[in-house]
Amino acid sequence: MPKTKPKLQDKVKGLYDKIGNEFYLCRDDFESNGEKFNSALLMGTLTELNKGNMLLFGEYGGGKTTSAEYLNSVFNGLPLDLVKRVAIRGNPQLTEEKMVGRPHYGKMHQGQEDVVWQHFVLVGPKIFDEFNRVPESNQAVVLNGVDRGEWNYLNDFISTGSQPFFATCNYADKGNNGLIPPILDRFDVAVESKFPGVANALYIAQDYHNDKDKTLSDKKLTRKALEILSSGESYKELQEELDKIVKSHKISLKKKGFPVLSIKDKEKIEQEIRAVPFDRDAEQYLAFLVAEMNTSHKYGQKRTIDPASGERGLYLQAAFAGSGSRREEKSIVRYAKSLAWLQDQREVNLDNVTQVAPYVLWHRIKWTPETEQSFRDNEREDPLDLYITKTILGDGTNELPGVKKRFAESRENYQRVIDLVGHGKINQALQEAKEYSADGKGHPIFQDTIRDLEGR
Repeated sequence: MPKTKPKLQDKVKGLYDKIGNEFYLCRDDFESNGEKFNSALLMGTLTELNKGNMLLFGEYGGGKTTSAEYLNSVFNGLPLDLVKRVAIRGNPQLTEEKMVGRPHYGKMHQGQEDVVWQHFVLVGPKIFDEFNRVPESNQAVVLNGVDRGEWNYLNDFISTGSQPFFATCNYADKGNNGLIPPILDRFDVAVESKFPGVANALYIAQDYHNDKDKTLSDKKLTRKALEILSSGESYKELQEELDKIVKSHKISLKKKGFPVLSIKDKEKIEQEIRAVPFDRDAEQYLAFLVAEMNTSHKYGQKRTIDPASGERGLYLQAAFAGSGSRREEKSIVRYAKSLAWLQDQREVNLDNVTQVAPYVLWHRIKWTPETEQSFRDNEREDPLDLYITKTILGDGTNELPGVKKRFAESRENYQRVIDLVGHGKINQALQEAKEYSADGKGHPIFQDTIRDLEGR
């Protein structure tokens, strides 16, 4: 009897388990549909699947960079020593020439303009270690690279397309800088690399020479890859040569028991993730969340240049400075779909969205001092900003009801308005939306709906 071909979900979970059990030892702190995961490893896996961008925060030596290196190695068939070699290590002296590219000095002396691209740009998945050690003024250098996979230097240009991008940040010290808001907005998710527990820590301590890393490394292939990267060939030719390195390493990984993903596997995964639809509750919760982050009865819409206002109710808009962005919403959709796909669900459900959204938003949102103060002394297991985000996007507190609770209270009224619009009863829908809006004291979703209906 022929063997049944394993599902792609099983392959991905096999890689997740392989990393978590043998390389990045960690504790589970994330539950979805009865399955338990480690949030850093799970979000990293989803980042690999949808070619996203992820920030990893944590203490020195907490495994931030290590987890990203393992993920990029096993999901992309790259020798681990090559992954480490092409990563950028953040420091205050980093310039565009050290991060992206530099002039070809030999040709420059002959009056010719040519670019020597840094290996970081040329190799697919990327790691920027200790990113917040780069001065704020230099962080903008990688904006387009993180966002679109577009890298420019002098008059030359490389478009790599979307690729997994990981950046690590230690918690604040004298050598760190803040991350500028535009760069924060370009990272889909952020996680904390947490303490793995005493038992795991003691086990990790025994591997003080990182012997286990040899399983994923290949000095000969890495040396060959570095020669290719320094050959001066075109970007297309370089990628063709690097593909041969990857194919060779994948054969080695397969022999060692890794469920390798082929290029066709990855393409199919991407197609299947795109095809996963949102169910009604998931879609409407997202609508409520977007409304609370972007509408303002007092100012027309929520803006960074306007103060947070809670005059018409303590909605999310009153708890943070700034506003939402279209990148945030895309990130929630992509990661919620990726999680639903990984768990082999037919639709994205409400839990998928409420579980993913805090990891999409906590690094982007600047909570007001009053909001921070109301949560600061609470018992918690997450960083303060992530804890606040999880709480407010969920059921909230007695003093500050959460988005999920408000959604549960108003979704029937919202659905009634939607149904009326669907039946062509625009005037009645507008009338009821105004009633539910209660002169701006009702949920912001009705204020936004009124604007749409009045514009028809």
